[in-house]
Amino acid sequence: MRTIAILAIMVCCLLVVGCISTPSTTTPPGTTSPVPTFPGKALPDHILPINGTTTLGTGNNSMEVSLASIESDPPTDVNNRTINIYVLAMNNGTTPRQFVWFCKLTNIYGNSFGGIGISHMGNGARSGNILPGHGDAARDYIIIHSDESFATLSKGAVLDVYFMEKTSDEISMVPDYHVAWTIDPGMIK
Repeated sequence: MRTIAILAIMVCCLLVVGCISTPSTTTPPGTTSPVPTFPGKALPDHILPINGTTTLGTGNNSMEVSLASIESDPPTDVNNRTINIYVLAMNNGTTPRQFVWFCKLTNIYGNSFGGIGISHMGNGARSGNILPGHGDAARDYIIIHSDESFATLSKGAVLDVYFMEKTSDEISMVPDYHVAWTIDPGMIK
């Protein structure tokens, strides 16, 4: 009798847990989510839309950054595709500033390409000395080494850009700023 009572309590507990837990959501076959989700991956708190802008720094030391363009080159050889990323930095401050930045693309499955010390053959994009009231769009690029990986990026991605302020000839590989943009499905083609 005691065993039956314990089993009945366990069944009731399982039913209660099943009723209060949230069901998992899935995307119907053949469709993609406009904003990729990444199981087990931490994303920034705020991801900008593709045409979004944000300010790095404050007051007399501020820069406004935006994604100027993202485009892919035709394949140069079997399975190698280059994705060019242009970020525009506008100096809203009162002193000249210079940046180095590295781009990383993460596809809808959580696979990443590029990143700090990797994109642009490890050099990242380098702006010129940006005077107050002026801007500079520098090119970073990521080489994708398989058609399959390139195809997943065309389904939507997140672009992370890590900015390091250049104050001397030596550049710290620790980012001063991090910005993320959503790359809509079909933008990379």
